[in-house]
Amino acid sequence: MNWDDRRDKYLAAVNGLYHQIEAILADPLVKNAVSLHRRPKLLTENYTGTYSVDDLTLLIGPEQVRFSPAGRNIAGAAGRVDVIGERGEATLLLQPGSRWGFLETRQPTMRVVPFDDAALAQVLHRVTRD
Repeated sequence: MNWDDRRDKYLAAVNGLYHQIEAILADPLVKNAVSLHRRPKLLTENYTGTYSVDDLTLLIGPEQVRFSPAGRNIAGAAGRVDVIGERGEATLLLQPGSRWGFLETRQPTMRVVPFDDAALAQVLHRVTRD
């Protein structure tokens, strides 16, 4: 198993996710209704060691929502990013084919909703005071 390659693919997927978010929010970003900030953090995982990855923080009015990578070695997925707002949290899972999706339910079976404009809007509404 090439752990460095797995880590690098996860980092590329996180970067791709952040570019998707920027594209979805392009209009509010131009109008200064939303701002984005990246901040590096260190993750330590078995086999891959310690590496740097960025948190992405959205500032929406007085609130912030943080997209915080949790790691590559996640049971049932190829990676995870936690979405943390003032009113709640959500989980993004990296699916086969480098597709991201929001975890909707864990029990009785895992259900993942594909990441797109509507899913992002719904999750942002859920994790913020709005």
